[in-house]
Amino acid sequence: MIERPTPKHAPDLPGLSAYLDGELDAAEAQRIAAHLAACPDCAAHLAELQALSAAFRALPEETLGFDLAGVIEGRRAHAPRPTAARRRRDWWAGLPVAVGAAASIAAGVFMGSTLVAGGAATAPRMAALHVFDTMPPGNLCIGLESCYAKGSIK
Repeated sequence: MIERPTPKHAPDLPGLSAYLDGELDAAEAQRIAAHLAACPDCAAHLAELQALSAAFRALPEETLGFDLAGVIEGRRAHAPRPTAARRRRDWWAGLPVAVGAAASIAAGVFMGSTLVAGGAATAPRMAALHVFDTMPPGNLCIGLESCYAKGSIK
């Protein structure tokens, strides 16, 4: 197996591929050609790329036997076009999902902010969340205040 050039080694794989395909300007192509003459690893890697390119060119060309573009254009021509009323109805169909998603995000942000803020920001209606104030060590905590009751840290 041929040792691949290291990442800091010049030229890299994209550079060798561009050299092989003739996509480089004259100065860059000359620089890579000079490097290939002095570096047997890169020359061997280029030979592998040339063999791979030749193998791809030797593959048979597959054809469908018919023009697929004509079939697609024919289907597009016969497809029903959405009317303005249909587009309005489609917009309204997604509205309940959007409202539900917005409400759940808002509730999550509100509950999370009251947990993180702790103490003064905790409203009486959020008293049920005080269950999470005293947790055994090792549990997941948002902050130090949410894991231990005030005054119990020693």
